[in-house]
Amino acid sequence: MRYRVLTSSGLEAAREALKDRKAIPDLGQHEAVVGAGESLDESVLEGLAQKIRKQQEQLSKSKAPAEELDRLCFDSVHATIPADELLCADVQFWTRFAIVHMADVIQKRFPGRKGKTNLDNFGLGSRRECWPYKLWVRGYLAFEKDAKDPYALGRVGGVDFWTSHVHRQNFMAVPQVFRAVMRLQYPPRLKGKPFLFDGEENPGKGGHPGIRTLIKRLRENWATVEYLLLDEPAVDDLLVLHGEGLRKPDGTAAKIS
Repeated sequence: MRYRVLTSSGLEAAREALKDRKAIPDLGQHEAVVGAGESLDESVLEGLAQKIRKQQEQLSKSKAPAEELDRLCFDSVHATIPADELLCADVQFWTRFAIVHMADVIQKRFPGRKGKTNLDNFGLGSRRECWPYKLWVRGYLAFEKDAKDPYALGRVGGVDFWTSHVHRQNFMAVPQVFRAVMRLQYPPRLKGKPFLFDGEENPGKGGHPGIRTLIKRLRENWATVEYLLLDEPAVDDLLVLHGEGLRKPDGTAAKIS
């Protein structure tokens, strides 16, 4: 698929505008077309951005937390963006989408400390932190075609869980590991509530070993075990092995079997 990206001069112009919290200038002259085959219809991106913008406005009216937008729109991002491997894997595509179509939404979603814009959310710093891309990844990992709700696994877990325990953990891109961890931490019977303690684990502050410890153990074990080669039963055994001594939110022992 053929799609538009921003040249280096366009990225710099956008960077300067965002740093000063000014409106994004017309970047049409700073665009290039890459890829091959059918061209991506810009109205697809415009329509998706408008849908997310309306969801954000509704959240604002209801005075819901800004981060709730992630849970509301990740499925639309994954379902709407064409399933073209090159396009979806190209950080330049996501950066342009964020800047050209989503700048106002992202600035409201991430107001920044003392009004300072975090350029990572636009893909202008850490490219993997680009917000629209992270939403697509959430949908991609959660999607189960034959499930009653194909995106059920993506509807649970807060921003901290997704940021710290999914997006920043490379091993969580292994489908069978991701699904096993999600189903352990958010089993259907708990209706979105966590199974393992998910707060700060410092015992001096009343914390307990929970999901953070499990993720840490899995990350360390990943250095010597190729998770891609494990089937689902083997991953379940892995969670049992590394689940020893973990606690539930109320501090009681968590039995993982």
